[in-house]
Amino acid sequence: MVGESILIVDDEEHIRRLCSEILKRKSYQTIAVAGGKAAIDFARSQPFDLLLTDISMPGMDGLELLRAIKESQKEISAVIMTGYGTINNAVQALRLGAQGFVIKPFSQMELVRSVEDALEKHRVFRENMRLKLLVPLFEVGKTLLSDLHLKSLLETFARVVLKETRSDAAAVMLVDDRTRGFQAESFVVPMDGFSGDAGRKIRETVGRWALDKKIPLILVEEGPLTDEMKEVLVRSGLSSLVAMPFLSKDRVIGVLILSKQRGNASYNQSDLELTSILSGQATIAIENAKMFELIQTKNRELEEFYFETVSALAQAIEVKDVYTGGHGDRLVDLAMSIAQRLGVSSEETIWLKYAAALHDIGKIGVKEAILTKPGKLTPEEYEEMKTHPAKGAEILKEVRFLAPVVPIVYHHQERYDGKGYPAGLSGDEIPIGSRIVAVLDAFDAMTTNRPYRKGLPTAVAINELRRHSGVQFDPQVVEAFIQVMTETPHTA
Repeated sequence: MVGESILIVDDEEHIRRLCSEILKRKSYQTIAVAGGKAAIDFARSQPFDLLLTDISMPGMDGLELLRAIKESQKEISAVIMTGYGTINNAVQALRLGAQGFVIKPFSQMELVRSVEDALEKHRVFRENMRLKLLVPLFEVGKTLLSDLHLKSLLETFARVVLKETRSDAAAVMLVDDRTRGFQAESFVVPMDGFSGDAGRKIRETVGRWALDKKIPLILVEEGPLTDEMKEVLVRSGLSSLVAMPFLSKDRVIGVLILSKQRGNASYNQSDLELTSILSGQATIAIENAKMFELIQTKNRELEEFYFETVSALAQAIEVKDVYTGGHGDRLVDLAMSIAQRLGVSSEETIWLKYAAALHDIGKIGVKEAILTKPGKLTPEEYEEMKTHPAKGAEILKEVRFLAPVVPIVYHHQERYDGKGYPAGLSGDEIPIGSRIVAVLDAFDAMTTNRPYRKGLPTAVAINELRRHSGVQFDPQVVEAFIQVMTETPHTA
């Protein structure tokens, strides 16, 4: 098991060597340097769990060193080594956040105990800090996972991570599954945060690096950088950058890039850990949103397939009844508009769409001589004609996915006053879809030309609907129909 990492700083070589040997025997990883500048360079290039430093050193003393390292690694633990004459300085170090000190000369046991105590205090401190973060992170996670719309999800995530990491700009770039490059559209906060040539360079270098390597990248001005990375920071006027890949089953689905301008404290290990947690939550949320969009697309495709099937059934009616040719198509468009006007739910609207096309399918079971008779029907013929709603319902029962359409078709000849057929329902007992189809069916019948009469003008047919509103037809449906016809005139 690899132990915690310790940065040892002392201007005396034998002290550095002694401390390193003692701590290595306890399975700690150690790096020993002679002065403050070298220690700062190491601390900026890699994280350490503990700083073990002498307090009296030429050039930069231990207090200055502790302050400097705390800028890049705020959570680093520290133990100060001091002689008897500088105990007051050691107390100052404790006030700066050091967890302990040892007085030279010290024994092996004293050194190990001081280091172990300091690391344990720091573990407790970090655990408390993580627990404090859990509640807001949980709330953020709930917010992200409850949003199934990709655009608003990315906006929420970008703004949250911008605030939590105290960044100046954030960019979320999703990966195109086909090209494995970044999608043209990305969400950026603020909108000019990664604009122009500098923004493009950041996306092409830092973003591509995280995409290809599948690991986080943190860039700071003072750290070891390639010439290309240095150019990115210099040209963009930034002090530091973070690139975090969104990993889903070893596949990168997107990259988050965060930046801080010069003057804003550089990113540290704590920022990287927080960003990693938030990005993990965002990855799950993005996958959920993509799956939701895919399901929505498939549902639309399936709905179109179903409607094509329904249309084929409707055409069978038109073959028998030449006078109602195109009748179903006309009713579908109007039914959708009226349903929207009345605030009918999206699910009920789908079934209304099918019912408007299929409400007369029962006429397949009515004699053709009755359907095409040019004159008035006899009582017996009228009774047979009245069977078509029930026959239509029987036919549709055999098609499982059309089950919700059956009651709409069965009751489309009911009257608002209860004097219709086949069940004699009245008012709100009649399904809303049936009430809508009843108005449209009557209007279409009045305005369609027949061999024995010419179709009525639209205005006359509308007046007839008004006259029978509240008696034969639902008044609200009639009013909605008239409003739709006024907004989008239909010719008879």
